[in-house]
Amino acid sequence: MKSPKGTSPKRNFQRRNNPATGEAAISPTHWKREVWSENLREEIELLKQYLPKFPIVAIDTEFPGFLRYTPKGVTEEEFYDCLQFNVNRLSILQLGLTLRDEKGNIGMTWEFNFRDLDQISDMEGVSSLDSFLKNKGFDFEKLRSHGIAPQEFGRLFKPILRSGGIQRWITFHGSYDIAYLMKLVEIRFMPASMTAFVITAQRLLGTVTDLKHMARYCNGLLDGNLGLKQLAKLLDVNRIGTAHFGGSDSLLTASVYAKMKTMFKLPEHLSEGFLYGLPHPIRALRQPITIGDPSPPSRCLVSSFSRSPLVFVGDFLIIG
Repeated sequence: MKSPKGTSPKRNFQRRNNPATGEAAISPTHWKREVWSENLREEIELLKQYLPKFPIVAIDTEFPGFLRYTPKGVTEEEFYDCLQFNVNRLSILQLGLTLRDEKGNIGMTWEFNFRDLDQISDMEGVSSLDSFLKNKGFDFEKLRSHGIAPQEFGRLFKPILRSGGIQRWITFHGSYDIAYLMKLVEIRFMPASMTAFVITAQRLLGTVTDLKHMARYCNGLLDGNLGLKQLAKLLDVNRIGTAHFGGSDSLLTASVYAKMKTMFKLPEHLSEGFLYGLPHPIRALRQPITIGDPSPPSRCLVSSFSRSPLVFVGDFLIIG
């Protein structure tokens, strides 16, 4: 199949937004590209060709479960301690990425399948892992024999992050999604503190937006106390594919985001740049910032807006 730069009709690649609802109109017969070790390189190249037109990326990850559950009412640091414990010991099974543009047009969905299942620490500690994932439809044998090596994915995907071509990441309750993505492309173990996690995510990814956080500021969305399925139902957004698979969940996340942007018109300072449950924003620098004495001009250092090493955590500017 040809890329968007080829001669294939655009209807094979682009699903246009419904102007009446803001929901992406998606063909149920051609919406996802399955990626395994054999076609990883060509699919990464295809994704690169889509990014200039569709620079907003909705993400979903599928992973085995939790070795340590987070009790209700914990502090933010206690929540991060649980995340760090789980992500350091577990491996990603699937990554779903859906590309879209500012108008809600959806380019394509990719579903990357990984093989490191046998590298998970303390497999016996994951409650009902085998039966749970098999009931969802995961084929363990195919993952082991044809899945992508995480190190190879990281090597091929990291230049995309460095290019600054991704304008924004869209998640739903996405702390674990972002953590597993960071583990794939940048780090072996989670940073020691939540503040270090935020700094690393902002440096690597730029702006991250979480629909569950956005829902807290939208009338009729239960102050964000709901799951993705319920949120989609309230907004009358239909799912394509099977729930709890990376491709389908990332596509639903992208479609729900389009609907929320159309319906609620939230100011950017409330809606963009937050992960649900984390206090610090994860946001790319949008405007150049002058550092040092602005006179004479030759002594000014001006940062770039895309992937600057300058990072804000709260009101503090950190130079990395």
